[in-house]
Amino acid sequence: MKLNTSKAAQFVAAEKVNNYAPAIAAAQKALEEGTCPGNDFLGWLHLPSEITPEFIAEINACAQVLRENCEAVVVAGIGGSYLGARAVLEALSDSFAWLKPSDNPRILFAGNNIGEDYLSELIDYLKGKKFGVINISKSGTTTETAITFRLLKKLCEDERGKDMARKVIVAITDAKKGAARTTADKEGYQTFVIPDNVGGRFSVLTPTCHSSRTHVLSTQPSATLSMQKARRLKSS
Repeated sequence: MKLNTSKAAQFVAAEKVNNYAPAIAAAQKALEEGTCPGNDFLGWLHLPSEITPEFIAEINACAQVLRENCEAVVVAGIGGSYLGARAVLEALSDSFAWLKPSDNPRILFAGNNIGEDYLSELIDYLKGKKFGVINISKSGTTTETAITFRLLKKLCEDERGKDMARKVIVAITDAKKGAARTTADKEGYQTFVIPDNVGGRFSVLTPTCHSSRTHVLSTQPSATLSMQKARRLKSS
């Protein structure tokens, strides 16, 4: 990746830009060596290059299960667990895809607010439909997402039965701890992990994003290709 600053020359003298070179090099070195402040959350640095074919295959298999068993999939999350996934879905989709017939499930978003009207209307819409849930929460205790997931879990179990609910509810959460992990292990949900050393704003590079977008797009090459491009950018 290269940055062309030539057009900024009329505003900032080249020598002033060049004066930042030592500081930039030092910052890059500190990031790579993990010696900078906040080094507990540097997992995002190498996430694109750590994506493996096995990881892609696991997500595609999960996506296939949802496509075969759902008319709609609700992504429950807030902040980085919501905005990143939605941004990538919209970037890789037709702007008016939601208005067009599709063989893939409709992707809906919830858990990013506690508006009772929205939740009530969402539940009314889902009644009688074959739907699944992707619950994205590292702790499982964020109020907005926790409330939403409990409502969706109960509705899914009531509408589709415990066995099918277990099949179409996916948890993206901590590897070992938290309320969402406890529920996922107890119920036997398919799970993907949000690494401990990745902050919420960088979760778009984790299963938080990959799983959500691939549920819609894995039948198209764009989702997998975008991951391959990320790896190439990292190595260039």
